[in-house]
Amino acid sequence: MINRRVAEEIFSTAGLAVSAMSFCEVKDRDVAGPPDLAQPIQLRTAAGTTITRRSSESHGERQNGARGQAHGSSVTEQRLLSLSERVLELEEHDRIREELDRGATPDLQIADFNERLLAEALSRLSGQPICIEDAFGHISAAIGFGAKCPYPRLGAAARSRTAQLWLSSGTPVREPGRLVALALSNGEVLGAICMLETDTPVTANSVFALSYATRLLEAELSHRRALALLEVKLGRDLVDELVSGMEAPTAALRTEALGYDISGAQHVIVAEWQPQRTDDTVVEALRKTFLELRSPALVSRRANMAIAVVSGDPLGADVFAAVARNVRNGNGAVGIGGPCLDTAQIPRSFSEAKHALRIRAGSSDHYGVTRFDQLGIYRILDTPGGEPELACYVDEWLGTLQRTDDDRGSDLVQTLAQYLDHGGNYDSAAKTLTIHRSTLRYRLNCIRQITGFDLTDPETRLNLHVATRAWRIRPHGSPFHVP
Repeated sequence: MINRRVAEEIFSTAGLAVSAMSFCEVKDRDVAGPPDLAQPIQLRTAAGTTITRRSSESHGERQNGARGQAHGSSVTEQRLLSLSERVLELEEHDRIREELDRGATPDLQIADFNERLLAEALSRLSGQPICIEDAFGHISAAIGFGAKCPYPRLGAAARSRTAQLWLSSGTPVREPGRLVALALSNGEVLGAICMLETDTPVTANSVFALSYATRLLEAELSHRRALALLEVKLGRDLVDELVSGMEAPTAALRTEALGYDISGAQHVIVAEWQPQRTDDTVVEALRKTFLELRSPALVSRRANMAIAVVSGDPLGADVFAAVARNVRNGNGAVGIGGPCLDTAQIPRSFSEAKHALRIRAGSSDHYGVTRFDQLGIYRILDTPGGEPELACYVDEWLGTLQRTDDDRGSDLVQTLAQYLDHGGNYDSAAKTLTIHRSTLRYRLNCIRQITGFDLTDPETRLNLHVATRAWRIRPHGSPFHVP
């Protein structure tokens, strides 16, 4: 669009202020108005008329022998040539902007930004292969390549160097075999567009197109980031209110606004990881896990514990394996509460999930997942307020063995627990303990002598089995603290 300001700038470059004013009186438009393709033509006409008039004047002056005026005419001709080039450049830039705008959002009724279409438009304009990367250097769209990856992903140090060069120059950074332009938000890299060099030379217009396409990408990615942060904040507030107790109509209205269906069965899942995180590492891993499992979920964090309200019935083993993979270690515990069929039951499922997490985290095998509906006897062994009674019970039946293990460095309590878990079967218990059958017999004989218990008595076996189950909950104190 050639408006008054641009026209005055161009004509002043050529020393033609009067013609610029005359032109703009006829075709002055608001900067925000739509482009008028007739303007560049009329601008050329105005420039051409002035060129003819100035050329005639210069010809007459040269005939009169004014050597100084001849020099001035030559300068004017150079300015007019610059004017013509500037007009063509502005026209080309307008065409590039229009093409890229149309490529990024081809349907204004949908107005959905499409990175692949943007890459196609930029490749079409420049004649070069184009790649669009995310913030981590992964290619999200590639045009002009075959099935092979066009280049290996750069490491963090190389990407940081490129960002520094971009910030210092403000122009696309030349790397081996490509030009790179970054999309930034408050100094943070959100993505990048790479123009790969081929036998076709990279022109100034191609560089302009790359820079403009990057500004479009930057605006879109910044918008996505803002929406994601808002959604996360709203989701966190909502999860906290759901597990604390919320009226059903309000819950339905607010969850629907976030695209979540609160109707049907829901489960609350809680997770903690070691070492304890004070950031959103586990929260993001949990959110990514449910996206991978295609389970709708609202995810939040409370202190060091990640919380999720999940639609449907999540499979515990799948959840833990996926979260461990996303956190990149398996040093965590996950608790899954029982199902709740209405909003009023969500706080109860939250309490059950914390109970399951506490059982798992405090057991001898404290890394893994535990479902509340699979706790069995553990549901009553670790009830709030019952710890003193439970400790006395364990000490009554296992205290002597525990003290013997502490003094001798033996493993008699664990041996007894495995023996009872296998129903008194010597072979399977010995295999689990990775000891010989005769060694197991020797240890059991020691247990009888130390405790004085008859391991063949059904009542004694029941109490010892319950005591070993309770001992497993906190054999040496819980390594986790669950609020």
